[in-house]
Amino acid sequence: MSIAKMRAVTISGKLPDFDRVAEKYICGRDIHLENALSVMHDKHGLKEFKETNEYDAIVKRIDAVLALGKIKSVSDETADDRMSADDIRGYVSSVEAKVNDEKRRCERMEKQVEDNKKIMKSLEPISGLDVDLSRLPSMEFISYRFGRLPKTGFITMQTYLTDNGFFFLETSRDETGVWGFCFAPKSKQREIDDIFRNLYFERVEIPLDFEGTPKHLHDRLSQDNEQLGEKISKSRTVVEKLVQGEEKELCAVYNLAKKRRQFSEIKRNAMHTDLLFFVAGWMERSDADKLEKEIAKEKGEVMFFQDEPENAWSITPPTKLKNNFVFRPFEMFVKMYGMPRYGEIDPTPILAVTYILFFGIMFGDVGQSLILAIAGFVVYKIKKMDLAGIVGFVGLSGIVFGFIYGSVFGNEEIIPNLFHTQPLKPMEQIGLMLGGTIGIGMLVIIFGMVLNVVNMLKTGKKGECIFSHNGVAGILFYLSALSIAGNMFIGFGVPTMVYAAVLIISLIAMFFEEPLSKLVDGKKNWMPKNGMFFVESFFELFEVILSFFSNTISFLRIGAFAIVHVGMMTVVAVLAQGGGVGGIIVQIIGNVLVMCLEGLIVGIQVLRLEYYEMFSRYFSGGGKAFVSLKDK
Repeated sequence: MSIAKMRAVTISGKLPDFDRVAEKYICGRDIHLENALSVMHDKHGLKEFKETNEYDAIVKRIDAVLALGKIKSVSDETADDRMSADDIRGYVSSVEAKVNDEKRRCERMEKQVEDNKKIMKSLEPISGLDVDLSRLPSMEFISYRFGRLPKTGFITMQTYLTDNGFFFLETSRDETGVWGFCFAPKSKQREIDDIFRNLYFERVEIPLDFEGTPKHLHDRLSQDNEQLGEKISKSRTVVEKLVQGEEKELCAVYNLAKKRRQFSEIKRNAMHTDLLFFVAGWMERSDADKLEKEIAKEKGEVMFFQDEPENAWSITPPTKLKNNFVFRPFEMFVKMYGMPRYGEIDPTPILAVTYILFFGIMFGDVGQSLILAIAGFVVYKIKKMDLAGIVGFVGLSGIVFGFIYGSVFGNEEIIPNLFHTQPLKPMEQIGLMLGGTIGIGMLVIIFGMVLNVVNMLKTGKKGECIFSHNGVAGILFYLSALSIAGNMFIGFGVPTMVYAAVLIISLIAMFFEEPLSKLVDGKKNWMPKNGMFFVESFFELFEVILSFFSNTISFLRIGAFAIVHVGMMTVVAVLAQGGGVGGIIVQIIGNVLVMCLEGLIVGIQVLRLEYYEMFSRYFSGGGKAFVSLKDK
């Protein structure tokens, strides 16, 4: 549950051995390549390899063909290394040619389905007209257009364009516009088209090869789509079987193309002199040690160097997250915010634990959470979607708090009667819920600042560690402010003046954070010479104090949503009081709505707490991701 420890590695050897070394020791390895020119101290005489990665496009073409055959797992077999890029392209083209006719036929039918859907949607506003629209084109002197005018365009037409030689027949309205027919003399149609174009008229073509009312056309197109759907399904099956017939050869060629793409990537990042080549990158310690043992068998023909990041190059090492199966799905949320810098604390476990906890408190219901958990884990197992895994784990948390609240699909009688317990009822114990979640928020904020202190110490930023509002000074300020408030209501036996003195000292430290940090870090000219410093620091400090208050209050939403959840389920219960089939239907619909609507809102609100109230305290997200060569 941490960020993987990296080693800076350099591989070099005689220039004629480059191809052999790259294929034997680098291709397929879990290594993050760096441009060798950017890390070498002595750049004299270094040259780039002339390399264009022509295999990238080939791999993408094969990926597309494999997707047509729904081939997800690729065997390890590799095609004959004597195949050239042209040979591979030729083979892929031959496979594409086999499926192209059927594929194009399928695409034409899919386009027809989409066109039919658009026409069906456009007919909805005139579905009530009992008129045979096939007669419209036969009008000798009058032309027509059917479509939609935005509300602003319709108002403009009614206000200023009533005497321009056309007639607009309104058929229906929606939230943003008016549907209808525009009739005009054929002699003036071009002029009328220009007018309606300026009104942003959206014309919809009505098919001419039919007879009957709009409803008849709608029904016919619906039937056509059903038939097309069956044909598309059969066509896709034909394409799948054609591709699957080439599976063995396709996979072998795919592996060869991927290996050569990796080789091109190595060559693109490598440098050479007239005698030697150099490849540089980052590897995990265990992988670097293993590769060093393998290269040692070369007996000096190939040279391998590894070193700790702080002793190596001046560039930042990449970050590779390593978490267990519970925390791994939550890496998605961390990466959305930003990758941790190498050497920082990985925030994934902290985010995972708090996200699971907060969601459970806000969405405590055994029945609803059980459905979320089952659905999440099933989708995660099949599709490997991180979001589904997150839903599964928060569902488990919701089950636990559902037992604490005694709620099963909103029913608060089942669990107390079964287990003879007195559950915590959020609606009846509002003070406890809100006070408890504020207490949790205080602990989380303090914990976040402690983590920031650890991060600052690890990165050598001593001044910021001591004097920043998320450092030691911020912790002392927050604790003393809480202690003063606690002394007023409870009394800790310590004079309030002691806490007030600590609070004032911490405020002064945060006010002078910038110069004091420079002083501690040994920088010259640390004393501010500009009078604006004091004005800026005052407003910054004022904002910091407000942020402490607002961040703490934000955690009220945890308890508030727990109360809201009970309230929503109470409404569902009241609506279903009649019992019978109708009551059961209301219960089912109500539970589904609460699960979907509140589940989404709670998920977003918890993520907001993570990002704004927690990450802002200890995590900046300024790192770069480890990109493995074997994944390219």
